[in-house]
Amino acid sequence: MPYVSGKQCVSGVHQLLGSTLKDARRERQGRIVGIDQTREHPVIDVIWQGQPRAERIIITCDQLRDLVRASISRAAAQTQKAAPKEVQTGSDDHATAELAEQRRA
Repeated sequence: MPYVSGKQCVSGVHQLLGSTLKDARRERQGRIVGIDQTREHPVIDVIWQGQPRAERIIITCDQLRDLVRASISRAAAQTQKAAPKEVQTGSDDHATAELAEQRRA
């Protein structure tokens, strides 16, 4: 991993890879396929439905941190909700976290 001097990286970003991101302004959704924290501002790579290539979206560290928290919270809620079902049926259901796009101030 490249050295980033004086920069505080957001931990737990691996939780976001493969997650679904909703863009309410453009009424679209896509899948997070990459995260780059080596730049001045974090960048997430999203492949929107119907597009062949990923779009690079520059966000703030706070927005990235909020996305990670939302992903962790959603995964925990889904685990609690699915726990009785898994005990009864033995199924292994991995749901994708859906995240709301952070609005820029």
